[in-house]
Amino acid sequence: MDRDPEAGSGGGPIRIRRALPADARAIAEVAVRGWQTAYRGLMPDDFLAGLSVAGREAAWREMLDRDADGGIPAWLAQRDGRAVGFVSSGPPRDEDVPPPAAELYAIYVLTEEWRSGIGRSLVQTALAHWRERGAAQLVLWVLEANAPARAFYEAMGWRPDGTRQQLEIAGTSLAEIRYRLETGRSFA
Repeated sequence: MDRDPEAGSGGGPIRIRRALPADARAIAEVAVRGWQTAYRGLMPDDFLAGLSVAGREAAWREMLDRDADGGIPAWLAQRDGRAVGFVSSGPPRDEDVPPPAAELYAIYVLTEEWRSGIGRSLVQTALAHWRERGAAQLVLWVLEANAPARAFYEAMGWRPDGTRQQLEIAGTSLAEIRYRLETGRSFA
């Protein structure tokens, strides 16, 4: 599915398309920049500075290869041929989220493109994909302290479902909370 949201913060229109294994490096670059921006002050600075695009590229290539077999879809947002955001999704990892359901695993948009509608369009693309496949709900995990991300999801109708977990990253304990969205719900 390709989507062409209107031009946002500048440049040409945005094109959203299914990500391919050849997009692994571009996705890794957006992911590393996204972590370094979104998690500043939430995770240790030296950990964020040490994130490796090359390491992430290998992981993304493997995941996108699996998608070629029909498993874990991801979509890439591009402006003027340059990657500016992505979303990945797949089956829910939590046993208490029974099928038909799906999970958003990751969504990142370059900082200079925030508030341009790209993130919303990426979520809508994943939602449409899973809705077509009969998913009744989607879930995602977000750092509890990540107020901007939580506001973004809540503006689209996602709600915390009361489930929490602790992550250990670089010697730091971080609380995550799970959000849910019923797929029959639409958002602007």
